[in-house]
Amino acid sequence: MLPRGAIDKSISHILGGVLFSGLGLWHLFNHIQLFVSLAPTSSSSYVAPAWFPAPRVRHLELIVMLAGGIYGFATQMLAYSPMPFRADGSIPPERLPNHEHAIMYASLLVYAGSAISTSTATAPPTAAATRRSELFVFHVHSTDHAGVEGRLHWFLQAAAAACLATALLGAGAGGLPAELQFAVSLVRSASLAFQGLWGVVIGVAWIPGMAPKGCSLDDGGVNLRCHGEDSLRHAVAVVNLEFGWCVVLATVFVLGLYMYVCRKYPAGSGEVYGRLPDAEAEAADEDDDHHDMKTRNCKQAVHDVHEFTSMEIEV
Repeated sequence: MLPRGAIDKSISHILGGVLFSGLGLWHLFNHIQLFVSLAPTSSSSYVAPAWFPAPRVRHLELIVMLAGGIYGFATQMLAYSPMPFRADGSIPPERLPNHEHAIMYASLLVYAGSAISTSTATAPPTAAATRRSELFVFHVHSTDHAGVEGRLHWFLQAAAAACLATALLGAGAGGLPAELQFAVSLVRSASLAFQGLWGVVIGVAWIPGMAPKGCSLDDGGVNLRCHGEDSLRHAVAVVNLEFGWCVVLATVFVLGLYMYVCRKYPAGSGEVYGRLPDAEAEAADEDDDHHDMKTRNCKQAVHDVHEFTSMEIEV
């Protein structure tokens, strides 16, 4: 039977990683589609939304975030025992990491709730705070880890820092050229998806038999430790290689997705996201001359002139 600590750490990292990867991929696809489908000569302003309405369930993205936040917060606060506090109100030392993780899920709940309440696709003021809370939690949580665990969480901090940096850059991107504004959205969405991917990698490391050679799960499956300096250096090198290859594969995936969307969605058929419409917009007819405009948007975007408004921060 697997140790309880290993099960909890593996499931929490994998489920959280899948949630963030799904959100990142959803945003990545929609941002590319919105950008390449705009006609080069269109006077419509380009606004990168904080979230995208789904075809049938308008607030599906925010509902998923709420459900994930509630599940994550509940599991972190009720893990190991139904009482997250002692009788005197203090926090047991072994429960401190769970309270740290709960902060991240709480900020996710606040963001999704505020976005639903305003019912707009523009960014609520809590968007940047969510990214900031994630980085804060990852940083303070990683200070307790050393060795191969420390390296795994250090790379997780790097991905979270990229999300925060691009979110802050997007907040003041109104004076940037259109292509640079789109690049900020692209990197932010890809960073969010990569953050989730690396969370899955960390979760897999806590599955018995998946730890690097010379390392094992100790203290009831809670800690991943390497036995000897040689084993530690080998494990750290393996983690470095995993991170490097994940970056390369993620870059290839983003480029492939961009080329696919360029071919599938013609220029001039894009929508401008702002306040959500009361009903779904009718699908635009595709004319033969759209092919030429699509080619210009995908291959010669740096020479086109769009009139874009300030891009909002997104999640």
